[in-house]
Amino acid sequence: MVPKSGSQLPFSRITLSDRQLAEQIGKALQDELGASRRAAKTVIRWTGVSDHTARSWLNGGSSPSGSHLVMLGANSSRVMTTLLRLTGHGELALGLELQVIAGGLERALREIRAIQAQ
Repeated sequence: MVPKSGSQLPFSRITLSDRQLAEQIGKALQDELGASRRAAKTVIRWTGVSDHTARSWLNGGSSPSGSHLVMLGANSSRVMTTLLRLTGHGELALGLELQVIAGGLERALREIRAIQAQ
C-alpha cells in the first residue's frame, strides 16, 4: 500500500487514453504485418483471439489488454518497441532493433554462402 503523501508515482506521468493506445498498437501491427487478411490470421495465431478482435486491433478500434498484449509484444518487435516507447523506455528498443538487424544479416550471409557454394 502506498501512503497518501501527495507525491505521484513515477508511472503517473504517462498520459495515454485507451483510444491512443489502440491506435498505437494498431499502427505497430500494421507496420509489421500490413492490413491484409493474412495480418489478421497472424494475430489470431499469435493470440488465439477471434477474427473480429484481431481486425479491431489492426484497425486501432480497440486495444489488447493483459496477456494478449504480452503475446503480441512477444511476437512483434514493432509492438514491443511501441510499448517500450509508450512507457518511457524507448532507449531499450535499440536492443530489439539490433537483434532484428543481426538476424537479417545472418540470413543474408547464409544466402551469400549458399550462392558461393554453387
